[in-house]
Amino acid sequence: MKEPFDVLSFRKLASISSDAPDFDFIAFFSGNTRVNGWFSDRFGKPRRHFCGDFHGTLSGNTLHLHEELRYTNGITDQRLWVVGVSQAGGFTGESESLIGNAVGTVHGSTLRIEYRMKLLIEKDKFWELDMVDTMILQADGSLHNITHVYKWGVRIGSVSAMYLKHSG
Repeated sequence: MKEPFDVLSFRKLASISSDAPDFDFIAFFSGNTRVNGWFSDRFGKPRRHFCGDFHGTLSGNTLHLHEELRYTNGITDQRLWVVGVSQAGGFTGESESLIGNAVGTVHGSTLRIEYRMKLLIEKDKFWELDMVDTMILQADGSLHNITHVYKWGVRIGSVSAMYLKHSG
């Protein structure tokens, strides 16, 4: 299905993370965030470009994160995430498009999460895909993400994206 567990271990996460800047997912995604990126097939060829907006609202220790992605083929996809991050760095996320929950760990500048999602591929066509995200906060405040995407246990490609805070 995805990379072997040892690749996803805390030890591996610690080896790719830096101590600064400290990535606070809740603080980063509270308010307005812009994303842009693309999906590349398993051979590295870009296949699907997108841009989008996130708006996060904090309720207690829970972030309600509205996501809207716009693809160059005219498809718009929206979802609402409900996200929590524990003091120890444990990440949980729920969304109507997820099959189960997103789970992961934050360490230093890096977040690693895994989830299964029903993703809109084209009008009225959804695929169930397994995702492994690695988000790394950069010193300039930008957030870079690589997502390895799997279908039926085979890596079909990756998503490269960059997130930036903005005033709305």
